[in-house]
Amino acid sequence: MNRRITFDRIHTTKKQQLLQEMMTRACSEALKIGNSSIKSNYCPICHNDKIKYFTEKYGFHLSRCSHCEQIFCNPMPSKSQLEYFYNSEMKDFENEFFMESFEDRIPIFEERIDIIKEFVPSGNLLDVGSAIGIFLTALTRQPNSYKLFSCDPSKSACSTLKDSIPDIELYPCMVEDLELHSHFDAITMWDTLEHVTDPLLVSKKINSLLKKDGYWFFSTPNTHSFEWLTAEDQHVQILPPGHINLFNPTSIKILLEQTGFDLIETHTLNGTLDVSYIKKQLNISKIFNDNIGLYLGHHLNRQEFSDSFADFLVKTKTAGNVFAIAKKR
Repeated sequence: MNRRITFDRIHTTKKQQLLQEMMTRACSEALKIGNSSIKSNYCPICHNDKIKYFTEKYGFHLSRCSHCEQIFCNPMPSKSQLEYFYNSEMKDFENEFFMESFEDRIPIFEERIDIIKEFVPSGNLLDVGSAIGIFLTALTRQPNSYKLFSCDPSKSACSTLKDSIPDIELYPCMVEDLELHSHFDAITMWDTLEHVTDPLLVSKKINSLLKKDGYWFFSTPNTHSFEWLTAEDQHVQILPPGHINLFNPTSIKILLEQTGFDLIETHTLNGTLDVSYIKKQLNISKIFNDNIGLYLGHHLNRQEFSDSFADFLVKTKTAGNVFAIAKKR
């Protein structure tokens, strides 16, 4: 039986206590670098010009498209700002809490792996943005018939992966820099797309790396979810310049259609994570109580209701992280 996936299990106490402090410090230094990027008048996904201000966080501004409802950093952070942020103490802090919650994060991928095996039972599998390799570790703990590859720009992460999975083939670079046309049967990308400044470019690159009829499996925060509709601009995952493109099922479909993919299906798994996050915030922020309503807030504290509601979020595809399955045309 899978362990219950809750907010406190995968977000360590240390992370929750220090995230605001670490982000404020890292972003303050990143903003000092300056940014010559121009504010966009168009959505980066559907290119509609009906965009409006959404919120400001850590000194970075975000807009939302009125057509596809994509939320994006506007202007986008500069390359220099991103290089600083991803090499700052914030990244070390992030890797530390990933290590501390490593085993509690393994169950996140168990159902995803079952689904991947249904579509691609064997072949070359590339994991993009592997970091310390939680997904790949979960995969190797099960019987599988894959030749494993990893692409991650962090040399230290690649070194850690090689120690834990000696047979893996590593590419210590950005996925955009890979030159392996039509090489993979499946590509996975977990909670990485939201970090990308140009999703269209990356999606086209993923397409070129896949063999004919290859599959792209990815997950990213779902801004059409129960937890996002409740939290709005107070959501904990609004973390620019890390999270700079925040998707929903509509904008995902548009992205895939433009870059040579057919969207096969989507899932929003792990509804218990959404429920535990909102229950936690109900005790902290008034806006959560106002948005969720007194009735729902009361019943979320009943375990039977929480479990049923978590299942409801999964069945209606309104949980907070969308898992997409796309096939190359």
